[in-house]
Amino acid sequence: MKIIKDQKAYTTSILVLILLIPVLFLLIITMEEYDQNVNNTIENLESEQIKNVYDDFEEEILRSTKESLHNITYEVITSKRSITRRDDLISYIQNKINKKADNQSKDFSIKCDILDIKPSDNPFKIELDYQLTVSTEDNKIKKSKNQQKYVEITDKNYPVYDPLPTLKTGAILDGGYVEYGDKLAEYITIDNSETYMNTIEKITIKECPLKDYTQHGNSNDTFLSCLNNHYYHNSHDGMCLLCRLENKTYCNHYGFETFILPTEMIDEAPASIDHVLLNDNQNQYPGNLITVENTSFIYLDNGHKAKYGL
Repeated sequence: MKIIKDQKAYTTSILVLILLIPVLFLLIITMEEYDQNVNNTIENLESEQIKNVYDDFEEEILRSTKESLHNITYEVITSKRSITRRDDLISYIQNKINKKADNQSKDFSIKCDILDIKPSDNPFKIELDYQLTVSTEDNKIKKSKNQQKYVEITDKNYPVYDPLPTLKTGAILDGGYVEYGDKLAEYITIDNSETYMNTIEKITIKECPLKDYTQHGNSNDTFLSCLNNHYYHNSHDGMCLLCRLENKTYCNHYGFETFILPTEMIDEAPASIDHVLLNDNQNQYPGNLITVENTSFIYLDNGHKAKYGL
């Protein structure tokens, strides 16, 4: 009888074991799927975090570039030394962005290489080419792209200064204004240069809000607003910011121009356009008197009179 009982117990144990094997396999599979789901969830979270860090740092790149241009243009006009190589400008921006990347995140690696900086079709923006890579510390997950972004040079938080007046004439910067004294009159090589003695004007680059420039001639108030705010305007003949930083008189890019206000009123004097007056290739030429009010006037040639509706 005992033998029969032992055989039944043995048989029962085998049956239980046989029944447990699929359960064990199912448990193992379930645990592996759980681990996989956990890993996938972690990777998804890290991927989303990387995307957020990437997007945030792109904004930092644009902000750092604006700040760099603000600082560089200020240094150029106060030192009266031009940027001689475009690479120097790139290095300046690169160093600032490297410092931002080092302090940005301890959980992710951020690397940004500035590839190029160049004029764009809109002279009030510059094109910045860079490669940005954001990755986890183990480098298993990363986002890396070559990008082209357009950086505004008219951001009120980071005003950009026009380097050309001080570079060409040696004029003095004082509280956001350039004081020419006798420098501009001495620089001009054609007749009646004395009409620009002691000219003072703002030196921050601000885009004219008028899209149709002929509207300048609509009223005295419209034109006075442009003169008093020292707005800049699109110009095929004007120079872009980067060429101005290099103290060039001529560039192949689409640039901008602004008015330089004279201080004496006569019938004809050198045309009051910056790329005409600040030209060292003997391309200065006269313009006729344009009176806005009794105390506000400039000199323009026929081409610029038509451009501004005057």
